[in-house]
Amino acid sequence: MSSPSPAVSPDLAQEIENAAVEMAWGAGDILSRSFRSQLTIEYKDKNNLDPVTSADKETQQYLADAISARFPGHGILGEETSGEDESDDPSPDFLWVLDPLDGTTNFLNGLPVYASSIGVLHRGRPQAGALYLPWPNTDGGLVLHCRRGGGCFANDDPVEVFATEKPVGNRLVGVPGFFPVTTRVRQDWKGSLGEPRTTGSIAYELAMTAMGSMQYAVFGAPRMWDMLGGAIAVQEAKGTVMTKFRGEKTWHPLDSLVPTWDGKPPSLKELRRWVAPLVAGNADLAPLIAHNLRPRFRPAVQAKRLAGRLRRKKSGS
Repeated sequence: MSSPSPAVSPDLAQEIENAAVEMAWGAGDILSRSFRSQLTIEYKDKNNLDPVTSADKETQQYLADAISARFPGHGILGEETSGEDESDDPSPDFLWVLDPLDGTTNFLNGLPVYASSIGVLHRGRPQAGALYLPWPNTDGGLVLHCRRGGGCFANDDPVEVFATEKPVGNRLVGVPGFFPVTTRVRQDWKGSLGEPRTTGSIAYELAMTAMGSMQYAVFGAPRMWDMLGGAIAVQEAKGTVMTKFRGEKTWHPLDSLVPTWDGKPPSLKELRRWVAPLVAGNADLAPLIAHNLRPRFRPAVQAKRLAGRLRRKKSGS
């Protein structure tokens, strides 16, 4: 059995959080200058539904350069990196996970609902986070930030998740746009689930949950860069993030994103493929919602999965 991961020293933990806050403000400056301006746009998919802009790329380059200069031994996993140049070598113990602009479609359409998310892992466990959000204050934005065991803050003000044992009917909840199609609530559920909202940014909805604006939020399949900064913010705002990894049938509180890290550190290529459902909220509400969610039966999807299994079985015979 491998030995447990060594703790991060308080001084280093504070240094990492402070640096993440500075970098988040820098990312916010770039995005604020680029908002509603002429942008170069490319698409990651053939249907032109997954855009990436020059603002995404400029922000990621700024963050990567700042991290490399300040923490040269740390690894970086960014959404806007293709991954083609990433090796199969084990990840460094410290890994900065970046989504320079989560909510690109909102940004492109002039809707100021987006986030720049910075999350830091230490041997697979969330260590620190900082998210820039556009905000109607004198600074034109805020940075939600935290480190493990240090609480969560919006700029200098402490924040906490919304406190309730059951969903409140007139309070906001974050759900994916496809939620009614793919998910149902257990038949014996009684009462309202709350007022649903789909913002188009996973990081933004996690931030709203940490700040108590949303009472909880559900996410079907976020990537690591979508969720890391916001997930630790919810945890440090006295909340809980529930998940279940591939092959698991039971929801459980999120601790390590890669429970096997100590025995077999993953490569960046492996981490780029990380995906898992999440339910975020307070310590009563997140488990309650997670354990009452059920997948809807979708014949077309089931048929496609069955056909895939048959093809794989045939090719292996």
